[in-house]
Amino acid sequence: MSSKNIVNGALMVAVAVIMVLIGSYVPPLFFILFFVSVPVSVVVIRNNSLLYGILTTVLIFIATFLFTDIITASIVAALSAIGIAMGYFIKNGSTPQDVVIETGAISLVGFVGALYVLKLFRINVIKSILYDYQQIGNQILDIYKNSPDAAYIRNMISYTLESLKELMPSIFVIMIVLIVLANYMLLSRIMAREGKVKKLPPFMFWRMPYMTGWIFIGALLYQYFVNSSVVASNLLLLLSIGFTVSGLSYVKYFMTKRFNVSSLISDVILVALFMFPITFSLMTLLGVIDTSMNLRRFT
Repeated sequence: MSSKNIVNGALMVAVAVIMVLIGSYVPPLFFILFFVSVPVSVVVIRNNSLLYGILTTVLIFIATFLFTDIITASIVAALSAIGIAMGYFIKNGSTPQDVVIETGAISLVGFVGALYVLKLFRINVIKSILYDYQQIGNQILDIYKNSPDAAYIRNMISYTLESLKELMPSIFVIMIVLIVLANYMLLSRIMAREGKVKKLPPFMFWRMPYMTGWIFIGALLYQYFVNSSVVASNLLLLLSIGFTVSGLSYVKYFMTKRFNVSSLISDVILVALFMFPITFSLMTLLGVIDTSMNLRRFT
């Protein structure tokens, strides 16, 4: 182990621990905690060694456990595993898209593993989340208990909780994908000068794979004509989000290529399209069409 690599590893451990402390004890900045993967990836890439990444992860886990609690430490360990995987795939020359996909798959396995580790300590994260939402629902019911719409509100809350419970797997997958994407984008910016990390393609060129369109149609037909199932519901949610992103990507491409709209204005429009239910559904449909026809060829 060279002294340069040891110093770099120690520095990244310090940076990661500071990020954990800020994310844990400064509520408005809680999101910083989810970027702990970046220092770990930097260690793996700069030192060209998985061993340094693993040692960094162990030290970060111990420090987090000492300063916070086992739940936070387990989350940080899972996030650090994302950093190790990301650094490994980048080091081995994978394309940015492959890095995100492969890291996401490994991260999902790591996340499930973290849930089981917490179960050993009699901590059920999913039950805790559902319990918190149940308590919020009860508080809302207390507010409207004398309202003539109390029964409707009760049914709506009950339906929301059941849907949340059913769609929890896909929600976790979406969360992991967002974390991996955000970490990769930040890492590519930090390492830009060194030229070791390639940037993802511009958002306007993001498209869903062709086969996903047929999977989406098959899941829809199964859901509505055969039987409603948890698997189909989760698959539809994941694909709907993917096609919506694909639709927004095409809108970005169209505004940029046809009308030369500035990046800031187009981004504001995309956020507005994503926020409203009607436009969200239209973007999903547009994404399905773009996946099957590649509308950029006609633009």
